[in-house]
Amino acid sequence: MLQSHPHPVIALLTDFGMGDGDVGVIKGVIAGITPDAHIIDITHDVAPQNIASGGWILASAYRYFPRNTAFVCVVDPGVGSNRGAIAVHAGDWFFVGPDNGLFSYILSEQVAHAAVLLSNPAYHLPHVSSTFHGRDIFAPVGAYLARGLSNTFGELGTPVDPTSLQRLNVTLATRQGNNIDASIVHIDNFGNLITGIPLTLVPDLFTGAKIRLVFSKDGVVIEQRRRFFADGPDDGQAFMYGDSSGYAGIAIRNGNAAQTLGIEVGAKLALTIIEK
Repeated sequence: MLQSHPHPVIALLTDFGMGDGDVGVIKGVIAGITPDAHIIDITHDVAPQNIASGGWILASAYRYFPRNTAFVCVVDPGVGSNRGAIAVHAGDWFFVGPDNGLFSYILSEQVAHAAVLLSNPAYHLPHVSSTFHGRDIFAPVGAYLARGLSNTFGELGTPVDPTSLQRLNVTLATRQGNNIDASIVHIDNFGNLITGIPLTLVPDLFTGAKIRLVFSKDGVVIEQRRRFFADGPDDGQAFMYGDSSGYAGIAIRNGNAAQTLGIEVGAKLALTIIEK
């Protein structure tokens, strides 16, 4: 249950970019409702309308925020349609945004205590446009949550079953023996390829005698691995490493692995750990 905090935290994640005034407007709305809020930008550079990428970035970030943080997340190609506007209490945090799969990783990793459709206009701006719900619905709700809706989460709107919320077809890794099937779930700003293989699934990534990672459709084979980027020569060769997100990644030192290898999000891969 959310408790009041002298410096409530609101975290923002959008695909708005910084070229227009949208981000500033959202912060202005929040400041008008909860002036003492500490507003933190996760990013506003999610690829436009890329729900899967926004969901992954959120998943890699939210654990580092204090409990009761209100996350206002807007990657919303369906704004103005019949897609739902929701708030979710999951784990120790609150998440506000469109019901379009943006919270898929959160819902798979955390216990969802409650969810509501944001149908109560008392917690919206007086005029709600059809194209800027980030300003008119999501930012006000996030601000009210941060201000301390301890016993009134349900007042935000109509309760819904969290299991009914939209989810992306997120396919993480499966392992059978020393063989792992997975796919690329994200490409970061440096062009590093993030796989859907949690490092907890491959404790033998660096202890096996050898690895062999194959993108069969693309004809790419990777057999190098490094514990950190400077571990080895700058030879333009791709290698596997343990990404800070907690998943196995593929990189090229001082290079862009995605461009060099021609690999995109969703590409299927097979990894074999060869024992000593």
